[in-house]
Amino acid sequence: LLAHSRRPLIVAGLGAHRAGARRALEALADKIGAVLATTLKAKDMFHGNAYNLGIVGSYSHTTARRLIDQADCVIVFGAGLNEKTTSYGTSLPTNAALIQVDLSHAKIGRWYHADLSLIADAREAAEQLCAALPARADSDKAFYTADTRERLTRVDMAAEFQAANTDRTMDPRSVALELDRMLPASRNAVYDAGNFLQVMPYISGLGPEHNKNTVDFASVGMGFGTAMGIACATPERSTVLFVGDGGFLMTMSELETVAREGIALVIIVLNDAAYGAELHYLKMRNMPVAAAVFSDIDFAPIAAGFGFETATVRTLIELRALAPMLSNPQGPILIDCKINAAVAAPFMLETADHEKRLP
Repeated sequence: LLAHSRRPLIVAGLGAHRAGARRALEALADKIGAVLATTLKAKDMFHGNAYNLGIVGSYSHTTARRLIDQADCVIVFGAGLNEKTTSYGTSLPTNAALIQVDLSHAKIGRWYHADLSLIADAREAAEQLCAALPARADSDKAFYTADTRERLTRVDMAAEFQAANTDRTMDPRSVALELDRMLPASRNAVYDAGNFLQVMPYISGLGPEHNKNTVDFASVGMGFGTAMGIACATPERSTVLFVGDGGFLMTMSELETVAREGIALVIIVLNDAAYGAELHYLKMRNMPVAAAVFSDIDFAPIAAGFGFETATVRTLIELRALAPMLSNPQGPILIDCKINAAVAAPFMLETADHEKRLP
């Protein structure tokens, strides 16, 4: 399948990252002319590669989606291809052959049909494939063109959406783009759970080891403790916690722990005065939303009482003014970002579309 494909796509999941497969996958991609993408959990695995498409699925940018749609063969390493990764089966081209490589037999074909499967370690499989496949002439690598490289270089994430800022709130995606420019490049990003996770594709990183998503238990409130642990374990890098107001309300007692232990943690509260995910799920089902909405709490004075450096921001101008504080964070910081609750994460919209298609 790979030998006869003209536009192969390699998708790497967390299993590929844990196997240390980056170099082997890049070598394989270069040999066969494949573009590279990752699942959300392997985000930034191919950071810096000229043919890196970023995340496959809900978080793909327009250029990546167009290139993914052109693939005639997809080979997946260390990824289960669940409904979120594949956007309920719509993010990968259905007419492309799919090869799935995974150490776990249970993962093969569980969520998505595989035309060919291989039970193997991701790095070892990539190395053996690279050794076995013949090298291709540049003219046979349909994806490897100056045009493709230029299109990927020119990707403008701000052009991916129409900003929905108001007089008193900001679009969370715009907030993320500003923070991405302001925060130290060498950083850990820890994410709680909720509708605010739509910020993830707009926050760049140096590799999967710098990102921690805490939604494995399908619960909000898991981010704060995780972020404290990561900050203590890697004091050489800044650690940033992205958390919604709902999840923060559940765990804000840890402010005292951070202050007492002197943990250099930056907390970005993406505050939409609601349980954002529940708000949109209820709306999608035409159910009352009152139980998911609460008052606009100002968290900054509370954190300041524990000795945090704080700010409350409602506009991008106010956020940009914090650049000196955030570019070189010293000690614990909390920024209460008031965001527009009307902006739904892409996976929310995909869930709604999927449910409409159900019999």
